[in-house]
Amino acid sequence: MNLLLSTYNEMIMSLHLGLKNGSTSVSKPIYLLAILAAIDENELNCNQIEFENTYIRRYFGSKYEEINGNKKGFGSSFFIRPYFHLGSSDFYHLIWKSKSIPALSSNTPSTKYLRENLLYAKLDDELWNLLQVSENREIIRKNIINRYFSL
Repeated sequence: MNLLLSTYNEMIMSLHLGLKNGSTSVSKPIYLLAILAAIDENELNCNQIEFENTYIRRYFGSKYEEINGNKKGFGSSFFIRPYFHLGSSDFYHLIWKSKSIPALSSNTPSTKYLRENLLYAKLDDELWNLLQVSENREIIRKNIINRYFSL
């Protein structure tokens, strides 16, 4: 594994995960798997991850249901959590419509607020370029699964 891929892999393996009802939330890793799958399927072919990307939303919802046994992941108000909160990671960025980041009135903004104020999310350009190689995506995918979903 090259140094840059190793660095991003370490960042992804060190995600800060939230707690929900006493258990660790795996929404961010599921969301990252959805991004990788979208690149695999040519459903994401530029480094602009739209909140309304239907492929990513469906993939996230079905994986969330598979892992957690409920359909919460299909709802906008739930999907917004990993989409927005992954912004606390150094490799994922929210691109706002205005030059300054709008003040948020709550921990997780509403879907309406994001639609009105956010253009899209993006990965670091270096990570995006690494993920254009299928072998790199597979390394990251396997590591996400092993780190966050293996018992």
